Amino acid sequence: MPHWAVDVFDTGAVRLGANTVCDGYAMGYAFRVQSHLHDDHMAEFNKSKGEQDLFMSPETRQLLIAERNDDLEYRDNLIPLGRGIRKELNDGSKLTLLPSGHMLGSCQVALELSNGIRCGYSGDFAWPLDDVIQVDELVVDSTYGSPASVRRYTQSEAESCLLEVVSQALRRGSVHVKAHRGTIERVLQVVAGSVGVPVLASARLIAEVEVYRDHGFGAEELVALDSDTGRALLNDRSYVRLYSKGDSFGNELREGTSITCSAYMVNTDHPLLQFSERAYRVALSNHADFEGTLAYVEATGAKRVVTDNTRSHGIDLAIAINKRFSGVRAEPSTNNPSPP
Repeated sequence: MPHWAVDVFDTGAVRLGANTVCDGYAMGYAFRVQSHLHDDHMAEFNKSKGEQDLFMSPETRQLLIAERNDDLEYRDNLIPLGRGIRKELNDGSKLTLLPSGHMLGSCQVALELSNGIRCGYSGDFAWPLDDVIQVDELVVDSTYGSPASVRRYTQSEAESCLLEVVSQALRRGSVHVKAHRGTIERVLQVVAGSVGVPVLASARLIAEVEVYRDHGFGAEELVALDSDTGRALLNDRSYVRLYSKGDSFGNELREGTSITCSAYMVNTDHPLLQFSERAYRVALSNHADFEGTLAYVEATGAKRVVTDNTRSHGIDLAIAINKRFSGVRAEPSTNNPSPP
């Protein structure tokens, strides 16, 4: 698609025009936009921070600083851009970020090129959204791009299911909940104050939750695992422990119940998958499903759509878009090597 302004390189970097990439590095591109900070979108970040101007939401910048504790706070090329603010770049293009609902700070990316073409990148996104970028050409996430990925339950129902499983499991001992960033904070909102036991977490996760609190997230205080109170609670076995990035779950759970919060492998008709009396998976997800993805594409108004085929079901989604919408042309990303 050489005549299109958007594509995805084999590294996963999303190209918008000739000077901007998202969620990856490409030599010769002056600008990088970081849609959010999940690890699969952070490729070659250190190389980017040494060579490119990096744009992101203020929340993403604060989370990065809290996590990495290095020189990020003092770098003038790590540029926060409030959602909805239009920023003119020095190549004449105009950048706007809008919330994507995936996690704190996550954004859709809109870039109007100097020739007037409006390019966009969905990032990872939830559905529905209050505000959707309006673009001519779009790169869309394809995580749930398969027609088989249709959920017949709501996320409210998934949250209720999680609370029920946690409450029942606490009668038998401790509860250990694993989830990705963003989702683990949703878990905290669901269980804290509703199950009558303390919630334990690592110092790293507590620092991350503090950033969420700075931006309006409401939750009870977490108990640090390495505190005297935390160590005593581990012996009492009446607690919920949260695990996210950087928190080792270990090879053996001597007592209690484990719950993984992810839509992966869960039946599309019900949010709960039970492996045993002590192991569950609950489909708490901050991703739009297949129908939500198609609704998002329609809402952007894009007439040319590139489905991200470096991470998931790009081919299936492109076929579905072409069948569903007249006047819209969709192709999977080329996954060409980034410029030498």
